[in-house]
Amino acid sequence: MKLSTGNSVLSRCFMAVTLAVSAASVVVNAVDAAAESNVRLYVGNWAGYVVQGDFREVSATWVQPEVDCRNPGVLQRVVPWVGLNGAAGLDGSVALPLMQTGVESLCASDAAVYAALPGLQVESMAAGVAYADPHLAGTVMNMGAKLSDALGAAADGLCSIGLFGGFCRPDKQVDGWWETYPDPQVSYDDVVVRAGDTMRSVVSWDGRRYIMTLENRTANWARTTVAASTVPARTAEIVVEGHLDAALPGFEPITFTNISIDGQPLSAYDAQAYGIAATNRLLVPGPVAGASFTIG
Repeated sequence: MKLSTGNSVLSRCFMAVTLAVSAASVVVNAVDAAAESNVRLYVGNWAGYVVQGDFREVSATWVQPEVDCRNPGVLQRVVPWVGLNGAAGLDGSVALPLMQTGVESLCASDAAVYAALPGLQVESMAAGVAYADPHLAGTVMNMGAKLSDALGAAADGLCSIGLFGGFCRPDKQVDGWWETYPDPQVSYDDVVVRAGDTMRSVVSWDGRRYIMTLENRTANWARTTVAASTVPARTAEIVVEGHLDAALPGFEPITFTNISIDGQPLSAYDAQAYGIAATNRLLVPGPVAGASFTIG
């Protein structure tokens, strides 16, 4: 089942960012965080690292993982991406618009989509108030996520006993995309990404415009999108995204390599760790090793 892209509710919500003001901050043990002891972890729908400051460019490389669709009644996503803005800057306010590009692996059966729609409709309202009231946007998004999670769990239970038959058969999609949140994501429908492909994302700002480039070094293609904006870049992200408060699919560990923020490796910055408290696992980043780290 191919989901529509562009301005649909589904495309808007699949890439809806958990604004930093709505992410819970907790202190976790090094065994959980796979980093140094007593790491402060910001929990939402991102797993990876966020850096605050004033930036011009962020880039990273990864190998697109194979995904195992395990919960047929639940929308499941694994989305590695790189971006500028979207989290709270040094002044505490959320930096928008979020300019990002990456690859989404999505598991979606008909049953999962229908179960998620009511919550996704609620989540879509968050984008409309993201600029005016980021705190309210985060609250609305969490409400929608909880509704999607509850209905998805019910659908997953019914799928497990064979009640919906073929409606529970998940379709696996892998799409390259870009987004200028709070506007919806846009897929690159003319190119293909497969598990095992080496991908690279670069997002830069020249003072007048953001330039987002997604490159598939295995298939030898690249796509670039330019978005005019004089709003400065106050955060940089290298993360894996999942659907808020939902189960994650199974996937191979993702290692981001060649991470560069304004020409410096990630280890040169005081990066904030973000994690996903999914219904089936806690996904956290491993320790930063120069210009790389692993999730999974």
